[in-house]
Amino acid sequence: MKMNLGSVIAEKRKEKKITQQELAEFVGVSKAAVSKWETGLTYPDITLLPLLAAYFDMTIDSLLNYEPQLTTKEIQHIYTSLKGSFETKSPEDVLTSIRSFVHRYYSCHPFVLQMGLLVINHIDRLPGATMEDKVQQYMKEAGEWFVHVRIESKDPECIIHAAKLEAYTLLTLQEADRVLEILGETLPTSFPVESLIAGAFQIKGENDRAIATLQSALFQYIGVIMSLFTNYLQLLTDEPEKFKETVKRGEQLAEIFDLQQLHPILLLNFQLSAASGFAQMKDDQVVVILEKFTDVLSRTSFPTGFHGDAYFDQVDQWFDSLETGSQTPRDSEMVKTDMIDFILTNPLFLALSDQKDVQKIVLRLEQLKKRDLI
Repeated sequence: MKMNLGSVIAEKRKEKKITQQELAEFVGVSKAAVSKWETGLTYPDITLLPLLAAYFDMTIDSLLNYEPQLTTKEIQHIYTSLKGSFETKSPEDVLTSIRSFVHRYYSCHPFVLQMGLLVINHIDRLPGATMEDKVQQYMKEAGEWFVHVRIESKDPECIIHAAKLEAYTLLTLQEADRVLEILGETLPTSFPVESLIAGAFQIKGENDRAIATLQSALFQYIGVIMSLFTNYLQLLTDEPEKFKETVKRGEQLAEIFDLQQLHPILLLNFQLSAASGFAQMKDDQVVVILEKFTDVLSRTSFPTGFHGDAYFDQVDQWFDSLETGSQTPRDSEMVKTDMIDFILTNPLFLALSDQKDVQKIVLRLEQLKKRDLI
């Protein structure tokens, strides 16, 4: 919860027409201490709160003036700060901070969801002996936060989001029956509301907002389709022709919407999935895909985030409305390093190390990684 104690003390002191020195003498602290309280640099000792509340004739809750809900901008700021702290603080300190924020803002359900996502997206950076141990511990913890939101929230959209995230944690923990229990075994019929919202804006004569709504929807659905292609490929390694057709269609979609510029990480993930599948099938196309992947990676400026382009020129306001804003859920430079390491250490690709074309790719990737470490 956000505490506005300093501003309340300053306001009430001025209402009583007393100086900082007079308040300090009553409470038994220095004038400098009162000044720091009022500017928010420090807080009074908790034992002084009853005395201050009595002096100003108010309850402790009113004195603290807690705000249990965060704005979207505040959620964006906290998420960004915590994500960045993985580079400057120990894993133990970051985890302590995340848990502390969740405890303080437990009733701010959108924020709790984002903290769960922060944990999920950075499991490898959190404390733990092995990756398996980390997955077991932190997926369960994030899942508990999602359950809390699903049960306590009154916002239908928040409840649905929490249920999906809960199902994701359960899937990662190999609890398939519980996933199906939450989501059902049959894909529900989709009823997109974007056209209805855009239509309403159009009737109101607000065409710009109608366009922005449909652009935001298109941007999301392109991401969803590419992610589906990425996951679908892993199920098609026993069907080479369908696998190749899926790669072809994914590449066509990426080219149509210029994903290399618009959303390079989405394209890179798709290419990694395609390369892995071709490697499993021992298809020579693996080298072609790896070369394309390396080209995209080398041309992408990191760090990168979500943004529009000449076609998607009305999506910035939508990004601003998201709890994480235009930033990627996981630091994009971490993603870049993980992708490079995936190729350099994966047995599927190590088996190809005697090929000259693959050796050239490996050398380029090593140079890209080394450049980032300088």
